[in-house]
Amino acid sequence: MLDWEQMNSGIWLYLQTSRWMPQQSGVQTCLTAIPLQPGRDLTDDARMGPALHRCAVGGAALGLLLLATPARAQDATPLPTFSLERLDPNPGLGPLTMGSGELLAPGALRISLLAHYQRRSLTVRNGPDEYPLVLSRSTGVVSLAVGVLPWLELQAQLPGVIHQSGADVSTVLSISPPSRSGLGAPRLAARLGLLGTSAPEAFHLALDLDVRLPVGGSGALARDQGVRGQGRLMMGKRWGPVAPALEVGVLLRRAVSTDSGVDSLNGVGNELRAGVGLTVGYALRAEVSALGAYSWRQQRTSGELLGGLRYAPARPWEFFALGGAGLGAEPGAPRYRVLAGFALLFDKPPPPPPEDIVYELVQGLPRAPAEPQLEPEPTPSEPPPPEPAKDEPVSETDSDGDGVVDVLDACIHERGTREHGGCPETGDSLVTLTRERLVLHGQVFFEVGATTLPGRSRVLDQVARVLLEHPEVERVVIEGHTDAEGSSASNQRLSLARAEAVREYLVRKGVPAHRLEARGLGARRPAGSNGTPAGRGENRRAELLLILGEPTSARTVPAPPPP
Repeated sequence: MLDWEQMNSGIWLYLQTSRWMPQQSGVQTCLTAIPLQPGRDLTDDARMGPALHRCAVGGAALGLLLLATPARAQDATPLPTFSLERLDPNPGLGPLTMGSGELLAPGALRISLLAHYQRRSLTVRNGPDEYPLVLSRSTGVVSLAVGVLPWLELQAQLPGVIHQSGADVSTVLSISPPSRSGLGAPRLAARLGLLGTSAPEAFHLALDLDVRLPVGGSGALARDQGVRGQGRLMMGKRWGPVAPALEVGVLLRRAVSTDSGVDSLNGVGNELRAGVGLTVGYALRAEVSALGAYSWRQQRTSGELLGGLRYAPARPWEFFALGGAGLGAEPGAPRYRVLAGFALLFDKPPPPPPEDIVYELVQGLPRAPAEPQLEPEPTPSEPPPPEPAKDEPVSETDSDGDGVVDVLDACIHERGTREHGGCPETGDSLVTLTRERLVLHGQVFFEVGATTLPGRSRVLDQVARVLLEHPEVERVVIEGHTDAEGSSASNQRLSLARAEAVREYLVRKGVPAHRLEARGLGARRPAGSNGTPAGRGENRRAELLLILGEPTSARTVPAPPPP
């Protein structure tokens, strides 16, 4: 049986002699410290026997103590294989962190690269103590999306952990830290369009299905143990520069439990997920999104609130930066996160500026011959003209007495000629007013890729004048059109923005704002063939539909149906 007093004394002697003579081993030094004489039996010495015994016992005891510490470190178990990342960047159109139901046009390609940093994304607790197992984590994601069909978009992503670090709890909680870096699980997805047209005001609805393959670094918390699947229903709608989005979905993956006995790291599994987002702007856009999840395994929620800016200075480039805070104690919910990156959208160039502006009556004026002939005043020798039919106006007023009735006069209060639409002969008339149509001869130009008008437009100046002189036109719908050279999304945004620019110009010229409505139809209603340069030129236009008041004896001319 060990004598603890002898063992303590021996350890002290062992350490002291080792400190005095560090060039020798502890046992050799301990023995050297004992005075030896040739031919002397130490075991028979009353003084040397106990000293030698204490030295041997102390050295053996200290050796056991030194071996015990690494043995405890070797008992630390590695974390199970699971994916810590909770954010799924959107490879396609819509907000960066979720989908809006809008798909890329067929043949369009979008490539994006982003890096994000998250703080304190995995914290474990043991009683009152907290240990940030993953204190800092930097990751990168390469994404690709391609439009295949009008209703199908394919996507691929490859994530990776660039660097992560945290507290070493191997000697406290018997958990070994994760790897500092590693390749993540590849993601493959298909986005199916269920609803939506090329019109910007359309409601978009899509189903997104994705899988993550169980390949990559298992020790970096970058992949799950098995195949991971997710299904999301995405929807969105655009009102001018404002584009809200909503998605709901379910995440299915193999349940994982650490069996470590600590409070917060007790497993991951299936989740119900949802998100809302809002984007405002065109080239420079502000974006906010809120993401949430409910874990069925742990019966608790987590979420993130992110906001930032996106800027597309010129095709095909776009740059973005977002940041925000995380909520909840689920694995992967960070205290805060920042991300930045860029995207390239390889699509056809935007259409040239719209050209001729055509004003078409949705509801016609009172019926009359297509080309009215002005008859001379009747003489007593001539019979009076026949009475007008019931569906024709009783009289037609000519306020300025130029021989062109008001309903056909583009300049009601100025004497003019029929050749100039009732306007004076000075200068070229930009307006031709008939009973069925109001056509402007001229062009409205925009800078390439811009949505603002020049300082002054003679065409729109005369449009404003005609509208102010014809109050029977109660409402004007300004429609912007493009050819089919660009993507549907870019054509929609461009056509609507330019229609709004025309509306704002007319408002500044005195036309009441409530009489004007802007719409962007992109390439939905072509006026010519998109297969020829001349046809594409006809399609780059803006049209103003005039909605008239209900006059007496008026006939209705319906708008032409879409092709």
